Amino acid sequence: MAHQKNCADCREAAMLAQALQQDASELATRYMPPSAERVWAAAERHRQMAALARATRFLHILRIAGLVYAVIFALWGLHVLAARGIVAPWLDGKSLNVVMEGAGLAVLFVGSGLWYTLRGERRQAS
Repeated sequence: MAHQKNCADCREAAMLAQALQQDASELATRYMPPSAERVWAAAERHRQMAALARATRFLHILRIAGLVYAVIFALWGLHVLAARGIVAPWLDGKSLNVVMEGAGLAVLFVGSGLWYTLRGERRQAS
């Protein structure tokens, strides 16, 4: 204690410590931290939202791929209609039927996947 009275730096440090302790005690009476249950629930919600975002990333990529496919298919269909059925000289009638069946099945599968994805997003938004 004698050193503290004789040393200016130690006196200043002691006064600062006393002021900080007083501020801390006043703050402790006014501030009540949230309960552990609330903190845990918020962390759990954050974890679930991050997991949902990771799980739906593939569906978003699928939706974009489906939209790109639909645009390409529409352009190809316009090309076929403009050519009045003549797509290429090497494509005979039988091959054209197979190509059209394959394109139809692809449209069916991609369209049903897009419909399911978009329907699921509408349900979540409600």
